[in-house]
Amino acid sequence: MTIDGDVLEIELSIDIKDVIELKNFILPRLEYIEEIKVNNDTGVFTSSSLFGLLHSVKKTKPGIVIDVIDNDLNIDHYGLIHWVKHEQR
Repeated sequence: MTIDGDVLEIELSIDIKDVIELKNFILPRLEYIEEIKVNNDTGVFTSSSLFGLLHSVKKTKPGIVIDVIDNDLNIDHYGLIHWVKHEQR
């Protein structure tokens, strides 16, 4: 995990312990983070909790850019993951 200005870069393959650490890091800084980039996004993810956290962040701050939530995700091991987003009215 690295932060460059208002962009937070994380790895796709972090485990549950790292997801908890990431959550604790993001919470007090959510106001300042404008984008969360996932590096190595064609690898294998080890915990679905990462996607749960990223989805929660997106619901809390809809304007944040999270590439793996905003776009389809092509993962070598699993193929293409297509997210279905429901627009709130």
